[in-house]
Amino acid sequence: MEALPVMLHPSGVSDAEATAVPGMRIVTPALFDKLKGAVTRYVAALASAPDRWTDEQVVREQFARHKLTGERFFTTYTKAVRASS
Repeated sequence: MEALPVMLHPSGVSDAEATAVPGMRIVTPALFDKLKGAVTRYVAALASAPDRWTDEQVVREQFARHKLTGERFFTTYTKAVRASS
């Protein structure tokens, strides 16, 4: 397993004096709102019936549907840091 550095920040652009960690991803306010919406929809889908929380297949399907798994999470809810010009 390899760690992926993620930062919540108002900008996806690094300051000229900043040093971004190689491979670092940023969650901007807009992406954070998108993530909150996905998590809310995920929870609502599981709460729609009493047994859905305990059904591994349903949980797995909902994670996938809302892009909350592995690489899809990072490509959907984060973006690469850009260097300032």
